[in-house]
Amino acid sequence: MRKKRIGVLGCARILDRALFTPLKSLEPLSVHAIASRTKPKAESYAEKYGIPRAFGGYEELLACGEIDFVYIALSNELHTEWAIRALQAGKPVLVEKPICLNTEELRRLMDAQAASGLPVLEGLMVQHHPWQSEIKRMVDRNAYGGLLEVRSQISVPFRDPERQNYRSFPERGGGAFYDFGCYWLQFLQAVLGLEPAGCDAESDFAGPGGCDWTFRASLDYAGGVRAELVASFELPMISRHTLEFEHAVVTVDDFFRASLGTHRMTMRVRDKQSGAVEKLAFEPQNYFVNQLAFFSGVLDGTKSNVPLAQSYERMAVHERLLTLARAKLPGYPPASGEPLT
Repeated sequence: MRKKRIGVLGCARILDRALFTPLKSLEPLSVHAIASRTKPKAESYAEKYGIPRAFGGYEELLACGEIDFVYIALSNELHTEWAIRALQAGKPVLVEKPICLNTEELRRLMDAQAASGLPVLEGLMVQHHPWQSEIKRMVDRNAYGGLLEVRSQISVPFRDPERQNYRSFPERGGGAFYDFGCYWLQFLQAVLGLEPAGCDAESDFAGPGGCDWTFRASLDYAGGVRAELVASFELPMISRHTLEFEHAVVTVDDFFRASLGTHRMTMRVRDKQSGAVEKLAFEPQNYFVNQLAFFSGVLDGTKSNVPLAQSYERMAVHERLLTLARAKLPGYPPASGEPLT
């Protein structure tokens, strides 16, 4: 079987962890070309990682007939434009999260995807690991009684004193909620769905450029279940989901670990009455290996792709929560052009 040749747009630091290292475990895939706005940068990556071709412009890579699909690792505000251009060039697309900055952008991308008939996948790597399916089974089967509450914290300390990173620019999708909220919403979507009866959010937006450096959000579901999130660039490093059931507390701790390499994921189940703790373990896996293998299967026709409608549903809730949080700031409503829904 001929290898699928990947064309990479952008020379982001995440590529080593999200693409180059995982590909060592995936014989059917290889990076054939990489593009940057400056050719020397693309050439330096090509030399370092043994990539056959380097381009000094994204258009040049999309015009290359040797590319089977495009991996977009650009700054958030460029995702929509270049995903659409890739589809128009006849290339399927795997694009880093968040796939777009708002529902208006996502509608345009969905139209382009429908016109092309080509697959597009948002790179939310956690969705390709079985721990989420296991939690959904717990909830659906009332394994520990009814679900009462879901508490999530996703925090990674981040400093950018010179404001060179996109995370420090609101107009580029900066802030903690753009970085981490998509993981929370995808988890809730997979386990509970995304049709809350009510929601709330807050942040002081005191990060660089007015970005949210800590963001708190909640969704209230029919039946009384509440899901809460703390997303932060300034709190100690944590990636944790805690689900409180009537008879047990289930914790998925350090759930980003499998994005750092091939690691064993575990969940802890603490019985409320006895205090006994059971550990549920999964075989060592790598999120990014799983993600690339999944998309390869989509291109082969052996797997059904994740519909873009799911990304749209998440983005609609994301926009609503951001709007609610911003509405609490002095001087609201926001400047013209910002999304209000």
